[in-house]
Amino acid sequence: MPAESTSHRRVRRLLILAAAGAACALGVAGAALPSASPAHAASVAAPAAAPSEESDGVRLSVAPAEATTVAAGRPIEVVVEIVNRSDDAIRAGALLLGVSTDPEDPDAEVEPVAERATASLAVGAATSLAFTLPADATDADEPVIGLAASLEVDGGTVSSARTIVANSAVVPAAPAGLALAYPLTVPPQETGLIPADLLESWTGPAGLLTRQLDAVSGRPVAVGIDPRIPASIRILGASAPESAVAWLERLAAMPNEAFPLAYADADLAAQAQAGVDEPLEPFGFGDAIDPADFPAEAGDGEATPAPEAVPDMATLLEWDFTRTDIAWPADDTVATGDLDWLAAGGLTTAILASGNVEPVDTAVNAGATIDGRAAVVADAEVTDALRAAASATSETAWRGATARALAELALAADEDAPVTLLGTFDRAAGLDADRVASTIEAVASGPWARSATLAEAVGAPPAERTLVSMPEDGQRIENVGRLLSAERAVDEFSDVLADPTVLTGPTRRDLLALLDVGWLDRPEEWTDAVGTWLVDRRAVTDAVSIVPSSSVLVVATETGIPITVQNDLPYPVDVTVQVAPSNGRLIVEEPVEATVEADSRGTVSVPVAAGVGSGEVTLVVSLTSPDGTPVGSSVRVPANVQADWEGVGAAVIAGIVIAVFAIGLIRAFRRRRRTPAGSGVAAVTPAPRAEASAAAPAPPERAPDVDQPDPEPRPEPEPDRDTAPASATAPATSDTARPAEDPTHD
Repeated sequence: MPAESTSHRRVRRLLILAAAGAACALGVAGAALPSASPAHAASVAAPAAAPSEESDGVRLSVAPAEATTVAAGRPIEVVVEIVNRSDDAIRAGALLLGVSTDPEDPDAEVEPVAERATASLAVGAATSLAFTLPADATDADEPVIGLAASLEVDGGTVSSARTIVANSAVVPAAPAGLALAYPLTVPPQETGLIPADLLESWTGPAGLLTRQLDAVSGRPVAVGIDPRIPASIRILGASAPESAVAWLERLAAMPNEAFPLAYADADLAAQAQAGVDEPLEPFGFGDAIDPADFPAEAGDGEATPAPEAVPDMATLLEWDFTRTDIAWPADDTVATGDLDWLAAGGLTTAILASGNVEPVDTAVNAGATIDGRAAVVADAEVTDALRAAASATSETAWRGATARALAELALAADEDAPVTLLGTFDRAAGLDADRVASTIEAVASGPWARSATLAEAVGAPPAERTLVSMPEDGQRIENVGRLLSAERAVDEFSDVLADPTVLTGPTRRDLLALLDVGWLDRPEEWTDAVGTWLVDRRAVTDAVSIVPSSSVLVVATETGIPITVQNDLPYPVDVTVQVAPSNGRLIVEEPVEATVEADSRGTVSVPVAAGVGSGEVTLVVSLTSPDGTPVGSSVRVPANVQADWEGVGAAVIAGIVIAVFAIGLIRAFRRRRRTPAGSGVAAVTPAPRAEASAAAPAPPERAPDVDQPDPEPRPEPEPDRDTAPASATAPATSDTARPAEDPTHD
């Protein structure tokens, strides 16, 4: 019949699709991709095989119409949802539905069951079509049934999906154990503490953290807690939002198994592959604590800060964890040697994604031994289905994903020996936590699984497994290395502070935040954040510097060179100023230690001494911390040494002094020569008295002579040419004495 021939041709297309089993299975998980962001969509789709090029952007979900299981051997209502996320509208076509001849074989043939016409579908639109499988289309004795759907337009396949559904008519003899692990985290941040405004929003009635805690508290799931969340609330003390305080109290009362993630959920595998000695942890929180937020009641009833009430790092990070030896690296990131690195850091058991381990043919216990190290390996099929269900954006997508998870458990329960499996939720599950609770309840309530603890999964008889080494992207590890180098630079620089932790504390916390596993789904955003952080760290290490100066003139044999130090930090710094001359014209004495106050400049004088010769000298000025670590960049200061000017000046001054002294001696000598040299006369008028008469007022006894008329001058006799000079002076001296004789004497 023509209709039958057409149907068979379409079934053959389904068979071709069935040959790519992983691609078909993507239909269920793919339809559940959240619309929050493209990056998140990529992260959810990554574990499953990529769809063919022709099916990109169009997702199919196949699910029971009203439940998550079916009863084979009876009529079954099935719904297929079509979501158009492509850039173009979908023209009218046909939707085909079939049943797999072997649900456990992804390459099994598909028997045609039904076909329905589809209308055109606009970009971003979705539609659902219902089918009824006849009773004879399924085998009542099989634990699961397989369904396949295909959307065809103009003779080509636009999208396809394939899934399995548990048969409720078959009850297993021994249900499989199922342990679940959920990461309680927040979206990646650039800071190591969550701001108060975000805490208030996320812990509000419909906030991110509130929805996550509602979903997991009291349910059979182990919770990995990011220690950054409790620390961010506790550090606020009295200023913490009331909703955050109440949320933290609820978390503390949660009865679930709990284990710590790395602080800020930092990527452990990246740390190992970047060469870190051990898992990174915070240095401290003192820089972020305001003592005023931790008041204690004083005796007068007034609230006053109490130093003993201010929490230390241990108090901020303290938590009553069930166990602390669990490491949960990001999916498919562990490389050879990483498990040894984790064990050396005290994390002796690692939760591994299935892609990091060689697959096995049958279901085995989650507990495993890999290269002599303990691990617990997530089941690939169960985990993929759980994550798809948790992030489903429609009821049909959620039923389809949950049905698939139950079917995988039904197959595990059908094994000869009971096993304990592990299912994990995605790191980004918190963004779409609305369906986490219903997913946990659905898988835990079915007859094919019993709830198991994480401790039970770890302690079950381990299976020997083989690690598939999956090192992270080389460029990412290189960037991690840059982050670590920048942190080391800040750590060395921080010695200039009395309390280095005010710099090293926030630097380490922010570094851990940038290593958050959540950034793996946002590579471009992460690269930008890393670049910004590196620039900011360089600004920190350059915050203390030498202010460049103009040329210095050195004219003394010993002097001081003024050096100005700039401190842009909000804390005082202790530095040592060192000056190194380029030649021997200048000798620098001991380095000078100085303290520069916060946000200020300080000038110090470095003692120097003139060396050999004069001329140009280049002074290389540098700073070090008290332990000798270089601080900032060195500065070159030109100096002109003219220290011999000091000797010349001293010689000039000495010459002036000598000249003045010599002139004084000469004048005194000349005055002496004016004194009479005769023996008798010399006794009457000594030279010193005559000199004193010229320099001082007349003595009192000579006062009566003032009224007497001066004697007339007498002509001076012509000296005898043969007379000696000394005798020539005597008559002048004798004449001078004559007016003093008594005029009445005769």
